[in-house]
Amino acid sequence: MTLNKYNFDEMDMEFILDVQFELEKHFGKEASTILVQSDFLKRLADDPMYVHHYDETYWAERIRALHVKKSNSTVN
Repeated sequence: MTLNKYNFDEMDMEFILDVQFELEKHFGKEASTILVQSDFLKRLADDPMYVHHYDETYWAERIRALHVKKSNSTVN
């Protein structure tokens, strides 16, 4: 996972791993790639209070839904 350009603390890292764990339930080994390709890490870096307001399951579902939508739009 490419996190070098972000300055996340231990709590953020735990949160990211929990989101990734939720994504793995849907995407398996592709979860970390999908997470990195989403805007989640940038949003967490830019507005951590907003991100931490929602739980890991919420963010995993948002990332999953946007990934599926993006995948469907490139197929059509």
